[in-house]
Amino acid sequence: MRGSALEPLEIAAPLAEVRPIRVEEPVAAEERAVWDATVAAQHALGFQRAFGAHQRYWIYGEVNGRQQVLGALLFAAAARNVAVRDAWLGWSTQQQQRFRYRVVANSRFLIRRGVRVPHLASHALALALRRLPGDWLARFGYEPVVVETFVVPPWRGTCYRAANWTLLGQTAGTGRQDRHYERAGTPKQVFVYPLRSDFRQALVAETVTGTDGSAMAAEGDADMLTADQMLNEKAVTRIKDRFEALAPFLNEKQRRLLAGVEAKTYGAGGIERVAALVHMAENTVRRGLRELENPGAIEPDRVRRPGGGRKPTTDIDPTLLADLESLVAPEQRGDPCSPLRWTCKSTRNLADELNRKGHHVSHSLVGDLLGHLGYSLQSNRKRLEGKQHPDRDAQFHHINEIAQDYQNRGQPVISVDTKKKELVGNFKNGGKEWRLQGEPEAVEVHDFPSEAGKVSPYGVYDPVRNEAFVNVGTDHDTAAFAVNSIASWWHTMGQPAYPDATELLITADGGGSNNPRTRLWRLPLQHLADDTGLIIKVCHFPPGTSKWNKVEHRLFSHITMNTRGRPLTSHEVIVNLIANTTTRKGLKVRSQLDTNKYPTGVTVSDDDLKDVQIDRDEFHPEWNYRVRPRASASTSS
Repeated sequence: MRGSALEPLEIAAPLAEVRPIRVEEPVAAEERAVWDATVAAQHALGFQRAFGAHQRYWIYGEVNGRQQVLGALLFAAAARNVAVRDAWLGWSTQQQQRFRYRVVANSRFLIRRGVRVPHLASHALALALRRLPGDWLARFGYEPVVVETFVVPPWRGTCYRAANWTLLGQTAGTGRQDRHYERAGTPKQVFVYPLRSDFRQALVAETVTGTDGSAMAAEGDADMLTADQMLNEKAVTRIKDRFEALAPFLNEKQRRLLAGVEAKTYGAGGIERVAALVHMAENTVRRGLRELENPGAIEPDRVRRPGGGRKPTTDIDPTLLADLESLVAPEQRGDPCSPLRWTCKSTRNLADELNRKGHHVSHSLVGDLLGHLGYSLQSNRKRLEGKQHPDRDAQFHHINEIAQDYQNRGQPVISVDTKKKELVGNFKNGGKEWRLQGEPEAVEVHDFPSEAGKVSPYGVYDPVRNEAFVNVGTDHDTAAFAVNSIASWWHTMGQPAYPDATELLITADGGGSNNPRTRLWRLPLQHLADDTGLIIKVCHFPPGTSKWNKVEHRLFSHITMNTRGRPLTSHEVIVNLIANTTTRKGLKVRSQLDTNKYPTGVTVSDDDLKDVQIDRDEFHPEWNYRVRPRASASTSS
């Protein structure tokens, strides 16, 4: 809405993630009310109106692929009398009154509330100053020569310092409304930035370019420029236009060489003139000329010569790395004297602690140094097995030998277990699936069970045939459910695949519905043996080793990947997702829904248990045993 302030924008990112930063055309007339309201609402000093000639700008950046307003700038008429500025310029009272209009003030500079992008302010300020002279010339018919600003304590003008502005000193504390300079106000820091190298001469005797492109004498000069001078001014304009068009696409070395070419083409005085036009040091232009005269000296793979730029912080502060490593080294975790023993070792906390030790570092530098030291962000990893049964490995070998024997004799071998229970309904399911950006599938906020309740997928995996059967139960995960799932596998997949089988080997973990210590597991196994006529051999994995069971990493892991990121909204969805699980090695899965009731709390009497025909092995009989079919049951069948 016209005249309403922009809302705060929450952005916390490095400068590279919001580039390109743009300070474009001055704010259009229809947007000025929004600009005024935003600065008035979010700037620490507020805003009422601009004085004299002025120009508003927006600062734009790219956030998540969209252009966003990150801040605002205002350049307006300069202060009438500033003692430190006037002394720095060295002009007389008459010159100050006559040419003060060539000095403009950066009277408002706003980074929107909530925007936290390091180095954004100094970068945007440099972009604004690059286009300010041209925009001012187009609107007011002349180019400013010097820009000034005032910084109110407790702010220190960090962005101005970073953008190479010059701190001159402080004001006397009086303001624009204090005509007699009698009111004791708050002294402000005065920063200035020359827009050209010959700014002092330009403020007392300047030749300006008219709005029609012709050169004319500055105020006070009666004579018109000669034809040669007019041609020279046109050449200057072309140099400036070419450089501004190409500079954004060139690196430092290429800009230096381009400036050297322009200075050589210009002729006498070209170095000084080009340096002033493109805001480059004269020595840099001279270096570009030298490199052009001796192309062999130009290093093709480097922009600067070796050793250029600031020295690394670790060279200036030799104890920095050692102090940093003492804070993060693993052996320091149990050190009661470690200052960060009970604190998250984030880069910001590490930087704060190093600064307390007398170093001067930022959190981003701490991140770079940690990478240099070989550290990276690491999560916990389950590697320590803990206390294990002394016969753990022996049982693994025992299971492997028995499985090999069964497979060599053509007898079926299966691995069984219950996958984790799943909620049925429109609930969040872990993982991600490809969808249009910004359009994730909406699911319930809370995982309260729906009327459909939960399901217990019981898996039976045949490692020889790489086939599996999954019985999706809707009731309790009991031993009766587990054995019924094995029976369903045998009648649908096992018996057709092994028509001559007389034995069956089951490998299972030692807990849950497969618990060998429960009576309810042994009695259904006896019924299964009676029904199928198979001698059922069972081998359990030792406690804490169920992940070695093949059903876990040959079947359940692939089912999890196939269902990732998809809400399990119904029984049909669950059964179909499981049944359509495949792998590149040819895994085939059959799945069915089991709606039978499996009540808990069922007791098995001693008489029933006595009828179980169980033969236990000599090696860990609690883990390894056979259940034989009863003669009476097989005869009656």
